Amino acid sequence: MAIDGTYSGLKTSVADFLNRSDLTSVVPDFVALAEAQINRRLMRDGPVRQMMGRSDATVNAEFIAVPSDFLGAKAIYLSPNYQPVEIVSPEEIVRRKTLYPNETGDPKVFAVVGGQLQFWPWVSTGSFSGELTYWKSIPALTSTNTTNWLLTAYPDIYLYTSLIQSAPYLRDDARLQVWATLSETALSDFTEADKKARTAPYQGVGIVPGGTP
Repeated sequence: MAIDGTYSGLKTSVADFLNRSDLTSVVPDFVALAEAQINRRLMRDGPVRQMMGRSDATVNAEFIAVPSDFLGAKAIYLSPNYQPVEIVSPEEIVRRKTLYPNETGDPKVFAVVGGQLQFWPWVSTGSFSGELTYWKSIPALTSTNTTNWLLTAYPDIYLYTSLIQSAPYLRDDARLQVWATLSETALSDFTEADKKARTAPYQGVGIVPGGTP
């Protein structure tokens, strides 16, 4: 086994676990399918801290494109006063545009519409700078991007979820449940650890909240 935090090591380990040396051309597909499944699973049950990203945003139209690794919006703040813009549904923007067709001023709400963010109200001559915080996909492993934070910290998630994808290809239904159980256990351990890391009280030595050392 050669799982060492690299893409090549992961592919070797997948082949080793399957005891197959003839899958070189399809193992990358197993990994890519695993990444899609992991992204869906983590977004479904609550994204982890490492999936939060930020991007400078120039809001100069009613619709602007989302970042390439975008999975979901968290918040937008506009300069210069760090003014929050509330996230709503696309239907809510349609409702407001219908009820208040002459509304002007800074954008008050936004919605995710396909691969774009829609703002309301919108003045065609306006332009605003801001910051978007959003949930981003796990950086995909490739021949040029040979590692990422998940493979480094939780190689078992990558390995077992990649092995799940091999079962339909190899028509090996007997092992599918084994890989699925191991993958789910690893993912559950990860998300539970992330929740504890977010809520654990500060344990600084000699520090009293509100007081002095």
